[in-house]
This record gives sequence, C-alpha cells and structure tokens, in this order.
Amino acid sequence: MTHASRGALVAVLVLTWAAQAAAQNLVAPSRTLVPAVFPRWDLSGSLGMQNIAAGRNPEPWRSAWDHKLEYRADVGWYWTTHLKTELTASTSTLSHDYEVETFPSGASSPVYAYTNVERRVTVLGPGVTWQFGENAFVHPYITGGVQLWIVQQHRFRSPDTYRFGPSASQVPPIDDRTTTVLGRPFVAGGFKSYISRKAFVRSEARAAFSSAGTRQLSITAGIGVDF
Repeated sequence: MTHASRGALVAVLVLTWAAQAAAQNLVAPSRTLVPAVFPRWDLSGSLGMQNIAAGRNPEPWRSAWDHKLEYRADVGWYWTTHLKTELTASTSTLSHDYEVETFPSGASSPVYAYTNVERRVTVLGPGVTWQFGENAFVHPYITGGVQLWIVQQHRFRSPDTYRFGPSASQVPPIDDRTTTVLGRPFVAGGFKSYISRKAFVRSEARAAFSSAGTRQLSITAGIGVDF
C-alpha cells in the first residue's frame, strides 16, 4: 500500500468517526424526573401543627386537645420506585396545663391548690410507605406504622399557707419530673411535589390511635431531597 493510499484510508476513518459523533450529538437526551438508577434515599424536614388528646375530661373552659407546633425530620429508603421504609422523628413545643386539688380533703371550706403541668411529646415512628406514580411532578403516597411516644412531664407547685380566721391550711410543694413511653399505630397520607429532579416539597396529614380512639392529628409541610 502506497503512502497516498494509507493517507486516504486514515482520512476516511477520521471522517467516519466525526460523522458518527455529530449524529450522536443531534439526538436530544430524554428528560424524566426518575433517573435511570432511581435514588435510594430521601430526606426531608417539616413544620406543622400537632394536636394531641389531653387525656382529661373536657370542661367548658378547657379544650380536650393540646395544639402545639411540631418539628419533624423524615429519612426513607426505597426498595423499589414505589415501596419505601421510613423513620420519622418529631418533637413539639411545650404544652401547659394545670391540676386542681383541695386541702384539707373533705373540709367544709376547702382550699383549692393549683399545680402547673408542662408536657412535651417526642415521637419516633418507623413506617412503610407506598408511593403512587412515576415520571410525574406530584407523587401521592400513603404510610402506615407504629409510633413510639416519649412523654416528658413536669409538675410543679410552690408551698403556701391559706388562712380562714383562726384555721390555716398548708399546701405542700410539688416538683415532679416523669417520662412515659407509649406505643401508637398511625396512618398518614400526603404528596411529594417535585421542584427539580431531586428536590421536592412534602405535605402530609397523620393520625395516631389507641384503644380510646384518635390520640393525635397533625398536618405538616416541608422540603426534602432524593439522593
């Protein structure tokens, strides 16, 4: 093969490679909200209103529910593009209440003593989520699981002496701190609304139950990311 033939062959090969590269560049890449390999994790933070049954007999001037702000974080692992296991951790602002006692007990003119009660509920909630839809901007989902409630309570009252004529009643002080752990099944439903391929806005309503009925209702909204 002459030098001219070899030069011509190299030129043909170079031109062929250039034509194939140009043709590939002309094909527009497909766009989808679901990558070829879907993300395995999602993480979100939310803020909302938490309503917890107070566990007391309602009176005309007192609500049977405590309404507080809820701060929540969620982390999930996708087994498929629809099935996910998830862990929720949340806490609330302090709930303030009071208790009433009489001193001495059974007296014809008793003294009414008021005990202040502060309460905070921290929740850990493992659950299983089914997410509907693919290649969409909005994904509805439902979740079910069990919540672990950690109820921290502080009861406090200052000592005092009440006098009625020659008689007096001594009210003793109280300063008690207790922690109670409870289990509550829950159901939830909401939407993941994507603002980019990975970032989303999450809105959700959740209810937890016991043998006495509904014990918690909460509505939250927040932002998150798939990765």
